[in-house]
Amino acid sequence: MDFRVSALADVHDHSLAVNGWEQVYRQMTPGRYESRVVQASSSEFHFFREQTNRRVVQAGVSPAGFASLAVPLYAPVVGTFQGQKVDGYALMQLGPGEEFRFYTPEAMHYVGVSLPAETMFELVAVTIGEEAARQLRRNVVPFPAEAAQALRQRLAPFLDASERDGAVFAHPASIKRFQDEVLSVLLGLLESATGLPSRDLTHATYSDIVKRCERITEDNTQESLTVLDLCRMLRCSRRTLQTSFQRVANVTPVEYLRSIRLNAVHRLLRSTSADELLIGDAAARWGFTHLSYFAREYRDLFGELPSQTVRKG
Repeated sequence: MDFRVSALADVHDHSLAVNGWEQVYRQMTPGRYESRVVQASSSEFHFFREQTNRRVVQAGVSPAGFASLAVPLYAPVVGTFQGQKVDGYALMQLGPGEEFRFYTPEAMHYVGVSLPAETMFELVAVTIGEEAARQLRRNVVPFPAEAAQALRQRLAPFLDASERDGAVFAHPASIKRFQDEVLSVLLGLLESATGLPSRDLTHATYSDIVKRCERITEDNTQESLTVLDLCRMLRCSRRTLQTSFQRVANVTPVEYLRSIRLNAVHRLLRSTSADELLIGDAAARWGFTHLSYFAREYRDLFGELPSQTVRKG
């Protein structure tokens, strides 16, 4: 995955900095222009984070074949997107190859993703529902201000940490986790915008969902499965999966599945000698390919580094 950070001092340079977008930025208010663009992109996924300090007009055409979502990261927006007023928190959406125009506020800080259009619609339909998929046809989808807490408290710190450690974008498992985290937050906002009530199931049904997730994880030991993977495999919404793990185990799906894999590595280390199995090999058997992240998560769960775990013999 290509990862780059650009600090810019010219609005024209900013126009050209975002990969895959045919667009022009025009500065509308006086003063020195300063902006920052963070991108992580592959053939099937494009993440962008943009920050500007002046009011601009963005105009152009979105990437062909891709559906795009963007959202303000820290503060509500007052502007105009696709001829519609944006006043508060909202998802701004574009279809593949769609002409667009965005009149931004004086300062803007937002994040977005582009996915192949078929992938985006299938993902939304499976993980949220057909009603949410229909929402993708709208350019502006407001969501409640309280839902924006996930942006400030969950997504922003995650993105900051990922940018500090560029190695995140060099390992397939950590790339997948990055994509899943960003998409999960954006899908959660879209879900909150639908206003649909949650459907309560029986505790036995929630328990069965958790059990099936465990089996899938155990059958795919070398693959770092994400929450969205499980939703696709089970044809289950994010909300149902989240509720299942919270009701059954009082933890999130991410925490539960991570603990299963970490416990499996812990058992491997305890039951083998250092001569038989290296720590990195034990971690890789359960999908941990980024050793610094693995060591941190292992220590958080067990209170010791993998190198401090007592080995056999």
